[in-house]
Amino acid sequence: MMLNRVKMASVPIVALMLSATWSAASNAELKIGPSRLLLTTQDWPPYQSYENAQMQGIALDKVKCALGKMGQPYQLTMTTWSDAQLRVHSGSQHGFFVATQTAERDEYATLSEPLAQQTLSWYFGPGVEPKIDELSKLNLNFSAKFGSNKWFWLKRNGFNVVKQPRDAKVLLKLLKQREIDIVLEDELVFKRELEKASLPSDYFNSSVLDTKDMGVYFSNRFLKKYSGFLDSFNSAISKCEE
Repeated sequence: MMLNRVKMASVPIVALMLSATWSAASNAELKIGPSRLLLTTQDWPPYQSYENAQMQGIALDKVKCALGKMGQPYQLTMTTWSDAQLRVHSGSQHGFFVATQTAERDEYATLSEPLAQQTLSWYFGPGVEPKIDELSKLNLNFSAKFGSNKWFWLKRNGFNVVKQPRDAKVLLKLLKQREIDIVLEDELVFKRELEKASLPSDYFNSSVLDTKDMGVYFSNRFLKKYSGFLDSFNSAISKCEE
């Protein structure tokens, strides 16, 4: 199956847009999806990123594998995480990834079978006692990537949330400088930033908070129109190797 990538013109906020189309023979096999599936995501290595003129990553590669097995043409748009979700909520895109399940997202979209598993960990700044209790929640400075489910979870659960870090690189810098006392971040994402900063993986004390599955959220309006799509996508995911 031939795969052609074409760089598209950018729009406000959007970092890049790539499309993929298949041959006419492959398109003829498609019966349960649109002529082109519109998916949006964020630059969030190692799950999905744009490097060396290619979009790649743990989750992205699995999405491409599943859609390839389905013979489903698609277009990927990389933008901010909040914009990615808004685009699906408004109906301009069919789905976003890679995401954990939340009640807010369930109101307008449905999560696929898992593409990857996320381990959420606390990272403690130099000199900070590695424990979380009611006293530390109020007296220490916590943060996570701004706009992420983690950031809002901290706010909802009474943590003293400070700063609005745009990514894990900024979180690492603030934590190292003790402008933040404790960070909540994805283990693989933070480990990558530690490696890029030439710091050992155990530079900060850490403890695991939770492990969650992550998948693709497809718009409920889209799934109502293409009722067999999600089952087919989930089936294709199971056929893609890790």
